[in-house]
Amino acid sequence: MNAIITAVVIAVGITAHSTSASEQINTQINPVHFEANIDWLDFTLPNVQIRYFSKEQVSVWQHVDVELVKQISYNVARLLYKEAHKAPQLPQLEIILEDMEGVAFKEGDFTGAKIHISAQYLNKYQQSHSSQALYNELVGVLYHEIAHAYQLDDHNYKEIGPVIEGIADVVRMKGGYVNLSNRQKGGNYDSGYKTTAFFLHWLETNHHPDLLVELNAQLDPFDDKKWSWAHFSTSMKLNLDAAWRNYQNTL
Repeated sequence: MNAIITAVVIAVGITAHSTSASEQINTQINPVHFEANIDWLDFTLPNVQIRYFSKEQVSVWQHVDVELVKQISYNVARLLYKEAHKAPQLPQLEIILEDMEGVAFKEGDFTGAKIHISAQYLNKYQQSHSSQALYNELVGVLYHEIAHAYQLDDHNYKEIGPVIEGIADVVRMKGGYVNLSNRQKGGNYDSGYKTTAFFLHWLETNHHPDLLVELNAQLDPFDDKKWSWAHFSTSMKLNLDAAWRNYQNTL
């Protein structure tokens, strides 16, 4: 998929979806801005397959198509990697709607990945939210899970799962599908998911530009370095406890 390059940044969105007037859903995903880099024009996106294995009717799923998944995949890769040659080029990415507990999960690796999404979760979400909010939540879930398909993880989810989940939520956040007003006091920088993500995003915005790219690179499983928060603190010249207190004071 080719991107449109301007003199300064690339703004990537998607406009090709159609909806009926009665649904009143805007399916144009939020634009994401990148520094212009012609090397990304040759970045290969995965062969995408969309599966519907649920027994339930999930109307929002009609808006999930190959173009949407490829666009999110491109955005995710650009957010996690500054240089195109360092980003994995997944040959296959399968998106599956099925009957299951939870929200979603990713299986597979850089040789091909599958993302499973719960029909029950989407239908339950719809009970208390508008159709537009449901669509935005689905796109947010796709951002998070596709981030898992592209991010590095030190091959050590058991020990560093919170930061891996935090990184995926930062990607979702930078894609425009996390409400920053939902930040709350409490927890810790290593709590995982949005608690960690809000902190990492605050660090990047206020102190360490490109933190997301640098943190992802630190999780390279082949660099002979076992990642830890202590390693992160040292590499960033950062007192994590003090930074967490400063962040909490902004809430």
